[in-house]
Amino acid sequence: MKRVVFYSSNSKHRDKSSNCTVFPKWSRQWDEMAKRHPDYDITLVLQLNGRYFLDITDGELSDKPENITLKILPMEAKLPEFLQAVEELKPDIAVAMPGPVSGYDWNGLRDAAIAEGLRKKGIDTYCYSTDTAMNCFDKWRTHQILKNGGFRIPDALYLHYELFKTDKLGEACTGNVYQEYILWETENMKMPVVIKSTTGSSSMGIYIAKDYEDAKAYLLSDRLTEDVILEEFLEGEEYGAEVHGDRGNYYVSPPFRIFNTVPGQLNDPLGQTTIKYGPILDPKLHIEEVRSELKRLAELMGFSGIMEVDLVLVQDKWYILEINNRWSGLTTLITASQGRLPYDVYMDEAVGAAVDYNDTKNLSFSCQFKMPDVKEDTLSKIASEPSMKSIIKYDVRLPGREPFTFNDAVTGGYASMEELLAGFSSLQKKYPDEIPEALIKALKEKERLTYGKYHYR
Repeated sequence: MKRVVFYSSNSKHRDKSSNCTVFPKWSRQWDEMAKRHPDYDITLVLQLNGRYFLDITDGELSDKPENITLKILPMEAKLPEFLQAVEELKPDIAVAMPGPVSGYDWNGLRDAAIAEGLRKKGIDTYCYSTDTAMNCFDKWRTHQILKNGGFRIPDALYLHYELFKTDKLGEACTGNVYQEYILWETENMKMPVVIKSTTGSSSMGIYIAKDYEDAKAYLLSDRLTEDVILEEFLEGEEYGAEVHGDRGNYYVSPPFRIFNTVPGQLNDPLGQTTIKYGPILDPKLHIEEVRSELKRLAELMGFSGIMEVDLVLVQDKWYILEINNRWSGLTTLITASQGRLPYDVYMDEAVGAAVDYNDTKNLSFSCQFKMPDVKEDTLSKIASEPSMKSIIKYDVRLPGREPFTFNDAVTGGYASMEELLAGFSSLQKKYPDEIPEALIKALKEKERLTYGKYHYR
């Protein structure tokens, strides 16, 4: 029997009140995955703050898998401790599972460094390199990789904060030439522009400047506190896609549409009115072209595991906006469309998948939406509906914002978009107080405006 060790480090020491309730429980999902692989002894090495891998309530483990061994490290565990913990288990295969974190999205960098240490010990390890991790963590490096690779991207300008705001030279320098240059380049950019951190996550701190004077005022104000990118704001439809697997063996999802049910509002990963659905298979949208480009990108960057890509479609041309090298806000939706669990992605990359997920015939239609805070017994009842694939209840605690709770839900398993719309409508009518009717109306209207009528596979 081969031993497989999955590991995921996390830099976030979460508040004990920041819970994450999941239906079905993570423990049951691990057990289901393990049952499909009886020839493998599976161990997880992680911390209690790994909210996408363990069932945690008030800072404590509330449920454990029966067919998986757990090795829990302290919240403060650093890279050497993770490396030692995995190595001591003597795995035949080690698989990294980088997860998201608010603030600096850098967990993948540590997991990649652990992987490089394990490879030096002769352990067969699935993870991208530290170079790839840095190329995703630093958005300007991402931009340069995409530009040099010939991918279609928006125009962008990098601003070095200390040079732009410098007063270090005093009387030796009577003017800031770098600042003058940046403002001159900004004035020549197509407006509006998105001003965003080079290292931030979850769209936090993004500012959209409507014209040059707006951008200039922002850059010269105290609101600028770090290195940023000024990026052309592309007017188009937003999409997301994921690449799963390892070099030479990738599954590339079709795009999934992302839109806000409130006209004029921007899409927000934590927003209550952002909805996602798909897969989008319309050949008029050049779906196979974008899938081919995403596979080329994965090969170029040497990806392993999950790569999420933010896309925008402008006048039938696809643009890449950003890359996330970890479990993303689309993962539960896309894996539901595939008919598998998120953990299957990691196991399949190491031992091979039984299904060809590149064949769209093996995909079903799914939708991801938000529900407000709901009593847990009601949430459990909704989760038991056959069409419900996942519900994750988030207690969110972010600096500068009031604490709030929402439920991220995925319904799916439908053979067509028509069936998805009908099934989602029936679910809403059954739970009118928990699932806003506005979601259904907005989704139907989006499809009507896009196609004139609902489209079939």
